[in-house]
Amino acid sequence: PTATLLSAAMMLRHLHLKDAADRLERALEHVYLSNSDLTPDQGGEATTERFAEAVIGAL
Repeated sequence: PTATLLSAAMMLRHLHLKDAADRLERALEHVYLSNSDLTPDQGGEATTERFAEAVIGAL
């Protein structure tokens, strides 16, 4: 899910929505730093849905 969300941030930048892209990237960073809602490929146990909910919550 991280690559998809980072791609979305790239798209937002392409659309000149830098603030939205920055918010999304900060939300991702927050989730990674909290280390609690990561998916198994990132060393956690969360589902993709739970990871996405954590990112949304960090927005």
